[in-house]
Amino acid sequence: QVLANLGAVVLMFLAGLESDIEMMKKAVGPAFWSACGGVVFPLVGGALLLHAVGFRWAEAIFIGTILTATSVSITAQTLMNMNELRSRAGSTILGAAVIDDVLGLVILSFVTASEAGKHAGSLPGMAGVLPVIGRVTGFLILGLLLGPALVRAIFKRASRLQGPHSLTAIAFAVALGLAFLAEYIGGMAAITGAYLAGYLIAANAHVEEVVRDVRSLTHTFFAPVFLVSIGLAINARAVGGEVGFFLLILLIAIVGKVVGSGAGAWMSGFGGRESLVVGVGMIPRGEVGLITASLGWSAGIISTSVYSLMVVMVLVTTLITPVMLRMFHPWESPVSEEIPEIEVQADTTG
Repeated sequence: QVLANLGAVVLMFLAGLESDIEMMKKAVGPAFWSACGGVVFPLVGGALLLHAVGFRWAEAIFIGTILTATSVSITAQTLMNMNELRSRAGSTILGAAVIDDVLGLVILSFVTASEAGKHAGSLPGMAGVLPVIGRVTGFLILGLLLGPALVRAIFKRASRLQGPHSLTAIAFAVALGLAFLAEYIGGMAAITGAYLAGYLIAANAHVEEVVRDVRSLTHTFFAPVFLVSIGLAINARAVGGEVGFFLLILLIAIVGKVVGSGAGAWMSGFGGRESLVVGVGMIPRGEVGLITASLGWSAGIISTSVYSLMVVMVLVTTLITPVMLRMFHPWESPVSEEIPEIEVQADTTG
């Protein structure tokens, strides 16, 4: 379990490292509004519907928080396979997925921090929420203001080290340090600090070695341990007995992202079909949804049966997204299909 918890931190550190900073800057407008819609609709809609069917507010809001997640890696891999990673819609989806994760992590931090020491089933009063907002906001502001200069100074000093994989070791130290500070000082989830560390390190030059090493270590050790721990905690019988509730959760998960993110893209000047593609591209929850669900289950906010349903929801949304993207995307055209043929003719005549 300790290794699994550490795996969640390392996974979010890798997600931050793989953030494309320049792409986010180029598509920041449409991506921001798509991300906001993709967070508000699943969170509010999910919380209201689940509370209406009998869930206490704390559990309903946390399930809504799980539904806000979007997996950057799943979306990026799908767009890459379709050769649409750098298109306008593709750039918006990737930028929105990253912003979506940041907003989701902030909401997660508020929810988990306000749950600590609060009676289950009651909404926190303003006296309890204000200190939480102050700690989280203060940590994020200090991290974003002081973090870049601090990380630059650390890596400048670390570049003089001669040991093998020294930059990776320093990067891990920064990630674990910020994860600890996020939880101890900011009252946030440790994964938020790890994601912030990855984001700050990704903004520095010459981090290819760090990304390569962290990706290898994550995919070969930490991610498998984390995923196995999730499988061990799932009660398959509980999933089979809650088909109606599962279909409700799945409907909220899909419609919330398609309508919310699609509306944000449409308000930013996208056409109807292209907005639909942006909304569909935001559906997969992936590792971010799994991590959020595991945190809620470990903290006792959601039950084991609900946790099992959340894991299945994450798997289903991850699997259906590539199919739906290929079904709805408008980028294929006869001209694009002729390009390879022209290139082959030019090569043979040359």
